[in-house]
Amino acid sequence: MRTGEHFSGRYRLDARLGHGGIGEVWRAYDVELGRPVAVKVLLEFDATDELLRRFRREAAIGARLQHPGITVVHDIGQHENRLFIVMELLEGEDLAHRLSRSPGGLPVAEAVGLALQAAEALAAAHVQKVVHRDLKPANLFLLADGRLKICDFGIARTADATDGLTVTGRPFGTPSYMAPEQWRGEHVDSRCDLYALGCVLHALLTGAPPFPVTAQPWALMRRHLDETPADLRTVRADASAELAELVASLLAKDPAGRPDAPTTAERLRAVLNPAPAAHNLHTAPTKPALPSPSREPAPPRTPAHGPRRRTVVLGGLAALAVGSAGVLTARHFADDTGGPGVVLADGTSRVESVAFSPDGKRLAGGYGDNTIRLWDIASRTTLTTLTGHTNSVVSVAFSPDGKTLASGSSDHTVRLWDVASRTGTATLTGHTGGVRSVVFSPDGMSLASAAWDNAVRVWDMASRTSTTTLTNPVNATHSVAFSPDGKTLASGSGDTTLQLWDLASHTSTAPLMGHTGGVRSVAFSPDGKRLASGSSDHTIRLWDAIERWSRYTFAGHTSDVDSVAFSPDGKTLASGSSDNTVRLWDVKSGNSTATLTGHTSGVASVAFSHDGKTLASGSSDSTIRLWKLS
Repeated sequence: MRTGEHFSGRYRLDARLGHGGIGEVWRAYDVELGRPVAVKVLLEFDATDELLRRFRREAAIGARLQHPGITVVHDIGQHENRLFIVMELLEGEDLAHRLSRSPGGLPVAEAVGLALQAAEALAAAHVQKVVHRDLKPANLFLLADGRLKICDFGIARTADATDGLTVTGRPFGTPSYMAPEQWRGEHVDSRCDLYALGCVLHALLTGAPPFPVTAQPWALMRRHLDETPADLRTVRADASAELAELVASLLAKDPAGRPDAPTTAERLRAVLNPAPAAHNLHTAPTKPALPSPSREPAPPRTPAHGPRRRTVVLGGLAALAVGSAGVLTARHFADDTGGPGVVLADGTSRVESVAFSPDGKRLAGGYGDNTIRLWDIASRTTLTTLTGHTNSVVSVAFSPDGKTLASGSSDHTVRLWDVASRTGTATLTGHTGGVRSVVFSPDGMSLASAAWDNAVRVWDMASRTSTTTLTNPVNATHSVAFSPDGKTLASGSGDTTLQLWDLASHTSTAPLMGHTGGVRSVAFSPDGKRLASGSSDHTIRLWDAIERWSRYTFAGHTSDVDSVAFSPDGKTLASGSSDNTVRLWDVKSGNSTATLTGHTSGVASVAFSHDGKTLASGSSDSTIRLWKLS
């Protein structure tokens, strides 16, 4: 092979990046798509059948695993009797090299953040029934921007594979990171990856795996089989008890004693973002968002002297606010008597959805008693109650001109209402499952609806007909949002993924993955550059909607995040959760700026007024609360 050679007439070899006994890796250029790539070449085409299987398996698994934390495989081919794999080109260094510069281990936050990224990528692989079997620092690649990628699935296998590579007396893996069952040459499953992750985390924290390589391989094997590693805190005094316990559980000799990847990720988040001790009166400092496992680096975001904080007491309710420039804080409207003042309450039915009219004078609420109530904000009274649905009204949305209200219901229908006359004008049918979300396009000419029938429908407002059906074959669709330019639809699904649909071609790109629970809510930022998603994994993710990677993971809620909304200036994100709270987040810094308490049941919906001065929250406690923002 030589510089300038073209593989399959498409991939131009530019520079050799590395080589080994069986192959080479080259920096190359895809002349058809105009992008740099990496080309991994197997030097001997007449290699053993086992080697060929490993090479093809690496390509097949890499193409199958669509996750930001796993190296992307673009193509596989053959050139002059040589097999090759085309992969994304990674710029950075593996963790083995990173550790070589920090022989005593990395800072705890950095080490835990990297392990969290690996755990989330492993969770995605394990969902696809793929076991890596050789996780180690050299197979974890750290990009310059802080993202971590799992590489080299050459000896990975699927859980249902019948041609596994482990044979009696010849266990596969890297000795210092192999689980006891691998040493014994037994059948392995995803739990061996968790053992390896425990070894990796130990190495990141201390500079060495729990059982470093010795001159006698049998002695290393006996230590993995029989010896309990020393408590992490004996070699890393600044490690918390929770972190030490997690490492110990990952290194359990019995696979049944190890947590799975999603649980490991959740525990690592808790180490990075411990829950505040206070409950209703929040006086503990707010925590920054976790750097996302799929992209964001992990520098500390808190200023050297810490954020200035103040507690705003509101008639027995409290909201913690970070007093930094440009960040919204909140206070509750008081009633005329100066009490805590539940602002909008009418009946005993749960509130499923809230939406402000464009002029900010009205608020629509969808209720569990099959009705919609229109509220007058100034007088805080009900203008009318709209009836017609035969099941809960789960979503409401105003058209951009404020003349039409749309409602989606568990009765499988979408209804349109004339706001001025307060009468129904159309019933849109076609969904075969409950409608969970409705949203108008920015120009008001289309309406999108998402339902439990796994479909997103796009309706033409002139003809009142469905023009497009976008289907997720895996699971129910919970939420949908238009991009500000109206060209893209985002949908969140119960299968833990987000889809971005191009409305011109009616197709979606690879799903956005990272959540470990169903995606219950999605929202675009006003400039279209960011996308927020709330999940039943209790977190919110902030995605780059252009390059389609995850920037932050916001952790703090203790139950499902059922609703997310951007402020009109795009600087603040609001979230409502089944933990009965509303939280405000600073989009730029990733900090939580306020926790709004007072609801006595789950918060199903949050919405900003169009001037950004008021936030509404609707709850299963049958109330809508209005929060003044400043």
